[in-house]
Amino acid sequence: MQFDEVLPQHFITLSRDPYPHILIDTALLQLAGGGAEASQFRLQVLAAAGWRHHAVTPLAKYPAEASVVYNRIRGVLAVTQDPQAILDELAKG
Repeated sequence: MQFDEVLPQHFITLSRDPYPHILIDTALLQLAGGGAEASQFRLQVLAAAGWRHHAVTPLAKYPAEASVVYNRIRGVLAVTQDPQAILDELAKG
C-alpha cells in the first residue's frame, strides 16, 4: 500500500480531502477486520511505531511526533499488509 508522506501540519489543519494519516488508520482497521479488535490493533501499531502517549491523547497535541510515527507505519505498509508482520517490522525499529 502506498500513502503520501505524513506532515506535522496534517494534524492541525482541516481539509475536505483525508490526509494520509486518516487513510493509514482506515487501512489498519480494514487489515485487522474491523470492530473493536481492529481498533485495538491500530493502537498496538501506533505504540510499536513509537507513539508513547495515552490512546485518548490527540495527535494534534504532538504533531511532529505523530508524523514520525505515521511515516514509520507508512513505510511498513509499503512492504506488508499482514497484521502480525506489521507489528513485527515495527518492533525491529
